Amino acid sequence: MAEVNGSGCYGLAKLDQGLAIPDSFDPATLLAWSDRLTGLGACQAVVGLILKLDTMSRVGMSGRDRALLLHLLEGPVHGVFEARPRLTPDAVRTTIQKGWGLTLEQRLACLVYRNLRQALRDLDDVPAGPDEDVSDTRLWLLEQQLLMLDHQIGYAIRARLSPPPGTWLELHGRYQYVLAWFDGNAAAAPGVDIGTELDLLPAYKRLLLLGIAAGSVGDELNTEAFSARLRAWAAETGLEASGDTGARSGVWVVDPSLDGPPYAADGSVDSVPRCAILVPPPGFVTLVQASGTAGKGTSA
Repeated sequence: MAEVNGSGCYGLAKLDQGLAIPDSFDPATLLAWSDRLTGLGACQAVVGLILKLDTMSRVGMSGRDRALLLHLLEGPVHGVFEARPRLTPDAVRTTIQKGWGLTLEQRLACLVYRNLRQALRDLDDVPAGPDEDVSDTRLWLLEQQLLMLDHQIGYAIRARLSPPPGTWLELHGRYQYVLAWFDGNAAAAPGVDIGTELDLLPAYKRLLLLGIAAGSVGDELNTEAFSARLRAWAAETGLEASGDTGARSGVWVVDPSLDGPPYAADGSVDSVPRCAILVPPPGFVTLVQASGTAGKGTSA
């Protein structure tokens, strides 16, 4: 089985640059292989994808080639996530205690993310040609990374566990990456609103709110009704730079150096380097404070 455990979930694999790309990663061959997955059960399909993605993570190829292969596997991956039975929290804990460290779903999300991260790094490291525009590819990679982190956080909350180590750090890092990339593009092409091409901020704020709510709301978190409310709250939530603004209540500190969700601001909100202040709407604050565990959040 692929060597993916909790502590090394998101780390990049060592690439084998000396060999040609195996024939199994020819796009037409991979597409035919992925089509055959539909005839397998969910358990066989998830294991097949884990092995395929683990091998892919070690094969040297261009960022665009890796992105293409990941795009071909996008449907099967999300199909497996939908088809796999949802284990009870006790069953998940039993699986982890047996020594796997992560469930199959968590391992699959780790390996997809690892390949997405490698593809994005390779796009950044190799300058695009004069007639090459990789913006759409980069945007797709970022969207898929966010989806994998969303899956990891949601899965962990349903199972009442912490997500794989590094999940929140990766989430904060992806958001910082997008801000830096958009700022760089805006400087290069003034007047072009590149930020509208990727609606990341509401999704980022929704996951921050979800991490806070996970410590207090309970089983309601797993309902579609709560998901709809969370999306609405995220749209109304402010994300501000920290500053010496005095005492504030109902706000949380987002520290990108911490592997966890935001924590409740204790009294005055002082200027903290690199941190931001999350300001949810009153409805969310009331819900969390009513639980008696306001602001404790959870690493899940």
